[in-house]
Amino acid sequence: MEYEVNSLQRPRWQHDEPAPGAERFINEDFDGYRQQARLLLPDDEYAPPVFVLGGARSDFTRLNPLLYRLQQRGIGSLTGNLSGHSLASEPGARDASLASNLQEALRFHQHLDARSDTLIGHSLGAAIALKLAAHRPGVRKLVLICPAVYPDAAHAAPFGPAFSEAIRKPFAFLECDSYAFLRQFQGRVLLVIGEYDGLNSKVHGQGPGTSAGTRRLAGVERYSPIPEEVTHTLLRSVPAPHVECLMLTDCDHGIAAHLRDRPQVADKVADAVAAFILE
Repeated sequence: MEYEVNSLQRPRWQHDEPAPGAERFINEDFDGYRQQARLLLPDDEYAPPVFVLGGARSDFTRLNPLLYRLQQRGIGSLTGNLSGHSLASEPGARDASLASNLQEALRFHQHLDARSDTLIGHSLGAAIALKLAAHRPGVRKLVLICPAVYPDAAHAAPFGPAFSEAIRKPFAFLECDSYAFLRQFQGRVLLVIGEYDGLNSKVHGQGPGTSAGTRRLAGVERYSPIPEEVTHTLLRSVPAPHVECLMLTDCDHGIAAHLRDRPQVADKVADAVAAFILE
């Protein structure tokens, strides 16, 4: 594996923060464009590096509050920038979609050796992580952070109006083979969910099988883009002994920002995720 010590893309990162240990960069050439991944290396490794898939509108720095703490706990990570989501990933793939993101992720994942058995997926990245795990039988652990699931038909739709239209249909998220994958998955799953994400849409004046959207609760705006039924279906799809759920109080879908603003909470979440990875 060829590493670079510095990244020329650093001025375009969302969060330019010093890592607590070594970081290296991998440039991967695709059809007419290049994307970059960041590898965080712990001083003392207690587990193989995990592969991380970020959410929409994020680059590989969005989850620093979690990934830096895992690095300090002896767990490294490889996170690739995916087309269509950040300044750091431009120009990226033409007509970027979930399908092209998956192909990018599969290429980056090849840089980890067979010891690596854990995927972390954040929001949209969780939907990609589920698809990637179906291609990688060596994956034994999934950490799904405020996970989204999209209908299979939406994966080829370019991000923008076509993608939005494909996911807008009520209950469309049930038309996805990732639930069937989870029902036969022999590994373990950790769900990390905000208390105010996955709100019941009907209670908040929206149609069934849709998201509650942004709601003002007790004077505070809460963002809940994940339909309640997605979370329930994910939980029902994994055999009870193989699934754990970590609920963050006073938190909505914006878990990355929540951890950034609350270091003590971030410490506890990192402890829980590290324990799950190390078991």
